[in-house]
This record gives sequence, structure tokens and C-alpha cells, in this order.
Amino acid sequence: MRGWKLSQSKRRTAKTLRLAVITLGIVLSLLLLSQAVKLTQTMFSPWKVTSSKSYLWNGDFNLNFLIRAKEISLVSFNPKDQKINFINIPDATFLEVARGFGKWQVSSIYDLGGDDLLRASLSQFFGLPIEGILDFTGKFSKMPTDSLIMQLKDPFSLVSILQNLRSDLTPVELIRLKMGMSRVRFDKLNQVNLESKGILEKTGLADGTEVLTVDSQRLDSAISNMVDPVIKAEHKTIAVFNSTDHPQLAVKAARIISNIGGDVIITTNSEKRLEKTVISGEKSKTLDRLWQIFGDPNLAEEVSSRAQINVFLGEDFASSL
Repeated sequence: MRGWKLSQSKRRTAKTLRLAVITLGIVLSLLLLSQAVKLTQTMFSPWKVTSSKSYLWNGDFNLNFLIRAKEISLVSFNPKDQKINFINIPDATFLEVARGFGKWQVSSIYDLGGDDLLRASLSQFFGLPIEGILDFTGKFSKMPTDSLIMQLKDPFSLVSILQNLRSDLTPVELIRLKMGMSRVRFDKLNQVNLESKGILEKTGLADGTEVLTVDSQRLDSAISNMVDPVIKAEHKTIAVFNSTDHPQLAVKAARIISNIGGDVIITTNSEKRLEKTVISGEKSKTLDRLWQIFGDPNLAEEVSSRAQINVFLGEDFASSL
């Protein structure tokens, strides 16, 4: 009898131990799963800055982004042709600020509205979609743009860069960008100097402040090497319709589309009035890119037009300017 009780006691102890081990295993698995989910969320979330971009850059198209350090610069990375073009923007450049703030020097825009306002204003200034900002702090904050581009090209500097960077690009996008830029040859690195090309002209404000104003036509000509080769090669014809009461909206959108390599054949007003931009047309990379820049693919509809792709601009696009 005593042996039977001892045997039962050992069985209960072994069963309890097995349950404890299983429970511990489940808890550890849940903890590991939780950490894996957090890591995944971190990799696909903006790096320390809120992003308004609804898609993940996958390397199919050019990536245009701003660098904010010693100077503010526009950088365009062309993954297909493995090229980098960049433009340093002098602090005294006087331009129209987005969201109705009026005209200010570019050096003052960040203080007016942070990253989002700076990105929107320079996107409007250049007539190009700008997908992100790389805002360097710490040891990189005094570096000129060409030196920072060399840092981005260096395949061994990722950790150092992430430690000294705020960006609305995700770690996945930053890693993809860095790997792509590291393959660009030095002879494929091009700087566009706005002042030497006569695009910026010195002028004085009423209070005596000396600023630089831009010649928009010359500017568009100077950034012609920033066209997206994928969009240009497809050569899809595009019609742009203003479906709001805001004047010149179609012209502004057509400028962006043309500057990325699109072929705009119609720019006009529409009888429709839309809250959200609607884009429809032939399935293509160009259509995908226009959805990224202007609209939601879920809102597409069939329209009769001479163009292969139709863009009906809504209030959402007007509010972004």
C-alpha cells in the first residue's frame, strides 16, 4: 500500500512537472512571438517620424527624398539605372510654402510646420513627388550633402546612420535604399547646382532682405535627369482633370506627372466634384505610380477619354498643396 501511494505521488509530481514545462514553453513562445511582432512592426514603421505615405517603396520606381543636415537637399535615387542626382537648396531660396503659409525662405519652413510642411512645400517647388525625409542629428548634422551620400553609399555604416537619423522611411525602406545606393558608381553621382545654372536669381524684399527666387521653367529643365525611366519607357498618355473649384489644380498635377516622365496630353476642368482623387486606365507601372502619388486604387473607375490613363483630382489633392 505504501509503495502504491509512493508510485502515485511520483506520477502526480511528474505530471505537475510536465504541465509546468509546457506552461513555461507556451509563455516563452508567446514572449518570443510578441517580440517578433514588435520587430516586424518596427521594420515596417517610419523611423522615429510619422509618415503620411500609405505604401512601402519596393525599388520599382525612383525614390525622391530630402536630406536635412548642414543644408537642405533633394536627392533622387534611380534604382533601374543606378544613378543618384541631388540638389542643394540654398537657405535664402524664397518660395511658396504649402498649406497657404505664403512665401518664406526655405530655411524657415521646418520651424513653421515641421517635416510634413517642408516635404509638401519642396514637392510643390520642384514639381516632384517626395517620399521621405532623412533628418540627421548628432555627428552627421554638420556634414554637407555629398558627404552624407557617401555615408549612405558605405555598406558598413547602417548602424551608425540609424543611430543619428530621424526619417519617415521605414527601416526596410532605408536598408533597401542603402543597398541600392551602395551599388551606384561614382560617375553616376550627379549634383545639379541651381545658382550656376541661372535658375536662382538674387532679389531684395521690401525690408531689404536678400533672397533667391526661382525661374520655374528653367528649374523643370534642370531636373529632367530625375525622370523615372520606368514611367518614361511605358509612354502612357495621361489626361488630368480638375474635379474641384480650386483654380490651376490640373496644371500643378500635370507638372508633377511630366517631371516624372509621364506624357500628359489633356489638362482641363471636369464637371465632376470629388472629395477624393480617382485614377483609372490601362493596367501598367505608370498607373501604379500615379495611384501612389495621387490616389487610392480602390476608387478607380472606367472613364471614356482619348488618354490611356485618366486622373480626376479631388479635394484631397488640393488640401495637400
